[in-house]
Amino acid sequence: MAHSAKASGQCIAIVNGEIYTSRVVIRRGVVVIRDGRIDTIEQGSGTSRRPKGALVVDARGMIVAPGFIDLHIHGAGGGDTSDCSVESLRKMSSALVRFGTTSYLPTVYPAGKSEMVRRVSTIRRAMEMAPQGAEILGVNLEGPFLNPREKGALREKSLRLPSMEELCGLIDASNDNIRLMSIAPELPGAVELIRECRRRTIRVAVGHSDASHEEMVIAINAGINHVTHVFNALRGTRQREPGVMGTVLTNHEITVELIADMHHVHPVVINLLLLAKPADKICLITDALRIAGLRGKRFTADGRTVTVEDGVAKLSDGTIAGSVLTLNRAVRNMVATERVPLENALKMAGMIPAKVLGIDHRKGNILPGSDADIVVMDRNFDVQMTMVRGEIVHRKRKAKSG
Repeated sequence: MAHSAKASGQCIAIVNGEIYTSRVVIRRGVVVIRDGRIDTIEQGSGTSRRPKGALVVDARGMIVAPGFIDLHIHGAGGGDTSDCSVESLRKMSSALVRFGTTSYLPTVYPAGKSEMVRRVSTIRRAMEMAPQGAEILGVNLEGPFLNPREKGALREKSLRLPSMEELCGLIDASNDNIRLMSIAPELPGAVELIRECRRRTIRVAVGHSDASHEEMVIAINAGINHVTHVFNALRGTRQREPGVMGTVLTNHEITVELIADMHHVHPVVINLLLLAKPADKICLITDALRIAGLRGKRFTADGRTVTVEDGVAKLSDGTIAGSVLTLNRAVRNMVATERVPLENALKMAGMIPAKVLGIDHRKGNILPGSDADIVVMDRNFDVQMTMVRGEIVHRKRKAKSG
């Protein structure tokens, strides 16, 4: 059962855990949290390292890691960005902490112009309220300037050509809180939008794109430096046409999003990705829908019926539509490939997404001065405790005063 423990003014010591700081692994150590931030990290477990009167969390045998950051997620816990409801977003935030996600970008599906403004405005309002559970870091726009030839599970009628006026309207509706946007760079006017996004410090991803290698090179020079759900809804590689995938796999500066549910991307193709891309350029995402974190087989996403079969969410025509993945399971799946050490898998879910957003100075790590966003997991990657800015927002085990 999730519950909240306020830490304002209180000192918390997480002891005896295996601590993954993002720089080093401390096999048995103590993390001290004060006023919502990391105060100290030390090797050992002696009582001298536990501040008097601190709330002590014994993490013996547990993994203590930076909280996960989901850059691409539509829904969870019964909530979904298409609901245009602050309460729906709060359901997402409350659910996500049970799986170690401490911050995220609610991701907006393509829709009509006024509807997209409503959805973005709702996320802005949720950000302005006191957080409950996982922290909303901003907005991720998955479109609407995407290519119908690579629409995937998106509604074709909601996709359209790039418009500077519409982009500026969405930015205004977000109160300058758009952090990431997917664009198909081959569309007329896309390059100008990419440049405008970069001028406004919005990270731009290639997504749902049929771009050629030449079009990708132009887009990269304009400012694209990220890839939306790699291998999915992107032009593949042929012997004389590298396409989107050939271009991004051979460019070591571009980060990619990976849905590591072992359904969206075949394990053999994941191995190919690991051979082609540096580990510090791979971000784990969920692309999850409202059913994530719940039990159920049938639900709606963006107004359409989705059925879950053998852990895969599909539309009525069989098209895979988002996922039911959680980031703790994504980490577990990457470790299970036996090609990714645990410390690298944890970085893919924490430090690397933080770098994508330019917030790695305060998120995605356990270092003095950083936000105390922490996940404690057992060896099966089941989350035992989650902390957001020093507040215990989910816990299975009891703490004690010391």
